[in-house]
Amino acid sequence: MLPRIDHVIEKVKLYNPSSDSRLLQRAYLFSAYAHEGQTRVTGEPYLVHPVAVCDILADLKADDTAIVSGLLHDVVEDNFSVSLQEVQRRFGPEVSHIVDGVTKIEEKVPLQSREEREWATLRKVVLAMVDDIRVILVKLADRLHNLRTMQALPEHRRPAKALETLQIYAPIAYRLGMGKIKTELEDLGFRYAYPEEYTRLAQALQEKRAYSDNFIEETQAEIQKALSGIAVEGRVQGRVKHLYSIWQKLKHQGIGVEHVYDYMAFRILVGSVKDCYAVLGVVHSLWKPIPGRFKDFIAIPKENHYRSLHTSVIGPSGQPFEIQIRTERMHQEAENGLAAHWQYKEGRLSQKDQSETAQWLRQLLEWKQEGQGDTEFIQNLKVDLYPKEVYVFTPKGQVLSFPRGATPIDFAYSIHTEVGHRCVGAKLNNKLVPLKTPMKSGDVVEIITNPSGRPSRDWLKAAVTGRALSKIKAWLNVQEKARAVELGKALLDREVKRLKTTLKEAQDSGLLAEALKKASLPDLDSLHAEIGYGKLSAKVFARKLVKRGEEQAAVPAKVASPDSRQPTLVVRGATDLLTTLARCCNPIRGDEVVGFISRGRGLVVHRADCPNITRHAYNPDRIMEVHWDGNESGSPGHEVHVTIQTEDKAGIVAAITQVVADSKAPIRHIDGTVTEKGEGLVRLSLIIKDKNHLNQIINRISQIQGILAIRRSNR
Repeated sequence: MLPRIDHVIEKVKLYNPSSDSRLLQRAYLFSAYAHEGQTRVTGEPYLVHPVAVCDILADLKADDTAIVSGLLHDVVEDNFSVSLQEVQRRFGPEVSHIVDGVTKIEEKVPLQSREEREWATLRKVVLAMVDDIRVILVKLADRLHNLRTMQALPEHRRPAKALETLQIYAPIAYRLGMGKIKTELEDLGFRYAYPEEYTRLAQALQEKRAYSDNFIEETQAEIQKALSGIAVEGRVQGRVKHLYSIWQKLKHQGIGVEHVYDYMAFRILVGSVKDCYAVLGVVHSLWKPIPGRFKDFIAIPKENHYRSLHTSVIGPSGQPFEIQIRTERMHQEAENGLAAHWQYKEGRLSQKDQSETAQWLRQLLEWKQEGQGDTEFIQNLKVDLYPKEVYVFTPKGQVLSFPRGATPIDFAYSIHTEVGHRCVGAKLNNKLVPLKTPMKSGDVVEIITNPSGRPSRDWLKAAVTGRALSKIKAWLNVQEKARAVELGKALLDREVKRLKTTLKEAQDSGLLAEALKKASLPDLDSLHAEIGYGKLSAKVFARKLVKRGEEQAAVPAKVASPDSRQPTLVVRGATDLLTTLARCCNPIRGDEVVGFISRGRGLVVHRADCPNITRHAYNPDRIMEVHWDGNESGSPGHEVHVTIQTEDKAGIVAAITQVVADSKAPIRHIDGTVTEKGEGLVRLSLIIKDKNHLNQIINRISQIQGILAIRRSNR
């Protein structure tokens, strides 16, 4: 028997008397037609699912467009005879946009794996949400009903969907202020992602059920009596906290379920903000507050507009519990989120809305415009969905919120992209600190900028917000592409010269255009970038530019280093290439060296005996012959690292430094330790001319009495 839509229509009419019942009926009939003969894994008619989705949407007080979209959200995906064009013709462009937004990426799209298709689909949903918030309403309702019926799925298929819910959909619900949906998504996701842990915790709480029921009843009565004593009207709700939040706290504290104590919470709903603070005083007079557990989200709301007072107290017999105090309106906002605060018209974001949620939605659009791939987009989204737990102040007193572990780098990018790019230092509470210093709640943060400042790749290890990581990566990608284009051009020019032709000849003959078309490359810059990144062989591509030709070695030419302090190298057959000396083996003049074309870093020069270079032997097109320029005049020095094993005796470090000074090798760094065997270990960083200079120093140090061993090290 097919499910009916009448109860949903009646529910919608209660909050939206002007709802178009005929439109909802028409959508229901079309959904029934599209899903005719289809069943769910539960064995029920498939129509049960879209009707259930609409019921959830009605609980969220969604408009007619969202309700219709909920009824039709699977019709295109599950019925090949139904197209988006037909949905648009029958129900309009808004409904078709929402349905398209929640429709999975088809398998025929040439992606590498099912996981990548899922990431692409998820990215599509999130970006469609930016255009119309109702897309995510439908998707959350869809996911919630699927989780409610997940018991019917084969066991091996449950964890992946449940984890995705915990990592993406529940946090999105939280970010949009939809506390009720978020809580149920989390508990169901927990149940199917971690079934053993869920069962143990549920059983532990069930064993305490009689005690908790009695405690909640008595405490509710005591709070209600206290409210009457100060003439404040209010409702008191008591409950056991939801399982996922308890499990998260247990994990954070590193304790087992047998130590679950703080698992009950109370909510006091009053008429005004003034009453909230009055009730707080009464609560703290009844029970002793736990230090450090009071949070005022009324004065400083969360990023999702959540407002409430939170405090934890010690009750009778030492029982800890949490109390939340807020107004009835704040409670409705916390449960359903969307309706109260946001300035949306027909599901779209108003340009006037400057709330944190609105800014977050705009940021998602920026990520798309920066050309982020599906994987990077979802990774940044996961990072950015973590709840904000650190509240800091600008020098002007504005409050900004960040995830735990956020640094001044995150703060700088939250102000403006250019502030982040030009950031060179920071002050916390008027004290200079390293940019990687984690911020703490209450810090006053000031950013120091310089016009010549620029991001560092090391910032990716210090930043934690999706915005900062996205902006840093985008800047680095631009720089890397410029270097890749330069390197690719030089490599292609070398191969073309070797084949006794030119790009001009290949262009005139049409061979260049043909080769670019076959490689699906729009222009020469894209070609040079692909070669520079190591994705395309210059040698292979150059052969496509001549009908017949004989290879002839070009004259070796000097290679420019990106750092003018680095010694000059020569690469056979190429001019003006950017090079980087590998940090893993730290080559110096006199070492036998090999070049490797690396994505983003250009030509990286390794010592020939470097273990890392042997890993690239399978790709000879990316390995290049390199040697040092014979002209040593004016050559800058090399920084090298030397490790010296010594006897633990007085004066030996002084003797070492004297030899180094006599050899005219400036010391950059020196430190020493004593090993467990009682031997000394000295580490030196020196500036030397070349390998001969280093060998002379090593030989002289090895002659000092008490030196047990000396070797060149990479770090």
